[in-house]
Amino acid sequence: MPWYSPFPVIAFFFGLIFGSFYNVCIYRLPRDESIVKPRSFCPGCGKTIPWYENIPLFSYLFLRGKCSTCGATISFRYFFVEFITGLAFGFSVFHFGLSIKSAEFIVLSSLMIILFFTDLDERILPDEITLWFIPVGLVFAYFSMERTVLESILVAVLGAGGLALIAWIYFKVKKIEGMGMGDIKMLALMGAFLGIKAFLALLIAAILGTIVGIFIIYVLKKGKRYEIPFGCFLSIGTLVAYIYGNEMLAWYVQRFIVH
Repeated sequence: MPWYSPFPVIAFFFGLIFGSFYNVCIYRLPRDESIVKPRSFCPGCGKTIPWYENIPLFSYLFLRGKCSTCGATISFRYFFVEFITGLAFGFSVFHFGLSIKSAEFIVLSSLMIILFFTDLDERILPDEITLWFIPVGLVFAYFSMERTVLESILVAVLGAGGLALIAWIYFKVKKIEGMGMGDIKMLALMGAFLGIKAFLALLIAAILGTIVGIFIIYVLKKGKRYEIPFGCFLSIGTLVAYIYGNEMLAWYVQRFIVH
């Protein structure tokens, strides 16, 4: 889409609105609370936040990151989630145009943003995201030019099953849980949306997780029992594989197989 098109800008502002809602999901889903009722409130004093204090980005800046009633600090995460969601929506329309693929990336990036922060904050990957949206990924697979529904189903089942087997073997050998069921369910979600590229996403996540894990354990001295939020790296790997997966796989085939 041309850089001067207004649609990416419009998508960006819609993304800000959705990002505000995703903040609600990130806070409430791990706590098994309704994402519909009650209205947004301050976790510090419980005051319902009026609409004019709930405008994406601007309210946070206007309030200087504090509740207007009790003065409790509002996490910068609220501002950041709104902003990156807006960027994701705008990028999708700019990169993929007004298309089904653009709609798919908007849905997928939204899910990954929610999962990234629920795992980072609470070490939880909610079933409401990982399981409930698998059928949505299969619907998009039906319209996709890059994967089939059968491919998505096979990758979701085999990928999640393989990861579950690895986690089981690790538990039997080490006697500790090395990977939670949430990560396994998330891989099934990734398979539904990515098809075979889900394995590329898993590889990217493993590399990033290893690098960050080594830094946290040996540089920050958190200890070997520190729980790495692997879902965060799966989220990043998923989006990278969705955007650049075809090019990365083509480079690999050209570099290591053709020659």
